[in-house]
Amino acid sequence: MNISVGIVGLPDVGKTLLFNALTRKSTISGRSTTATLPVPDERLDTLAQMYKPKRVVPTGVQMVDVAGLVKGGSKDGGLGGQFLGQLQPVNSLAIVLRLYDRPDIGFGPDKAQPLSDLEGIILELQLSDLARVDKRLERTSKAARSRDPLAQREEQALLALREALDAGRSARSVELSDTELQSLKDLALTTLKPFIIVANVSEEDLSILYNPAAEDSTGIRQVIASIESAAQQYEAEVAVVSALLESELAELEPEDAMEYLASIGVADTGLSRFIKAAYRELGVLTFLTAGTPEVRAWTVRKGAKAPEAAGVIHSDIERGFIRVETTPFDKLVAAGSEAKAKELGFTRVEGKDYVMQEGDVVYFRFNV
Repeated sequence: MNISVGIVGLPDVGKTLLFNALTRKSTISGRSTTATLPVPDERLDTLAQMYKPKRVVPTGVQMVDVAGLVKGGSKDGGLGGQFLGQLQPVNSLAIVLRLYDRPDIGFGPDKAQPLSDLEGIILELQLSDLARVDKRLERTSKAARSRDPLAQREEQALLALREALDAGRSARSVELSDTELQSLKDLALTTLKPFIIVANVSEEDLSILYNPAAEDSTGIRQVIASIESAAQQYEAEVAVVSALLESELAELEPEDAMEYLASIGVADTGLSRFIKAAYRELGVLTFLTAGTPEVRAWTVRKGAKAPEAAGVIHSDIERGFIRVETTPFDKLVAAGSEAKAKELGFTRVEGKDYVMQEGDVVYFRFNV
């Protein structure tokens, strides 16, 4: 399963700095605005010690640094071809908000207004979606009046979308069938995509948030609480990061970076917090395959059955699926080896109806 996240935000909120920091170990493909981010997973290291594979492959998230969003950009029906073109292939949006005041830029300090910025960004996305829905309705309604059943069903879906967007809700709030979603896919509605709200804080505020006993001199705890409350109405996850700190940590060895974070009372990296928020919002999980040739992590949606997970590896495995041997990661580690896990009964043989679980270490049997 391919996961892609478009990083959006107003100008000068640290969007590109965050992109560069998060993708510091990624392979840039084509333009520098797109990169694949390896997902850190300590379980791979543990399995590598057990199996001694030739290679270890983490799962990945594609990151896209989308062109800057300007308030008022949706006026007259669109946010611009470059902006929308970059958003079309991604399946989620990370909205970056600045939570720190910037120094005097000639008109006094530039005060942070994260809630206002969030409201403005969502409004621009909604207005852009509304313009495209209205344009599509003109064509679809004509066909619906000629009693075209497909057009009539699409018209009802478009009317429901317009009602939601008119009311200030996202397109995602409308319950659409898979068939309706497929027929409207070419509209590329931005508010149909899940949102991850990235609160870009200063290093000082990050330390305050991670240390409950610290004095909250800036009021950052209340600001984060307000953002989390606002995020609920958009069914969005919130990830707190410091883009500047992450960019500095990117220059250090991993051990040194973690040592510095520990010195300011922070337990994990912004990368880790971002990935966790993205996985929760997208409703996905990680399963693992392990052997001498390769130890690898794979991503699949929560609720997926074994054949679907097999298809993530290769369509032939899904088509010829027979059964899956699955061992929970923790049980495999406790057993110490694959053979011992089978001897202790930790490994199960499941069929097509098995629902994949986080951390399953699997071996698919198939025949094509």
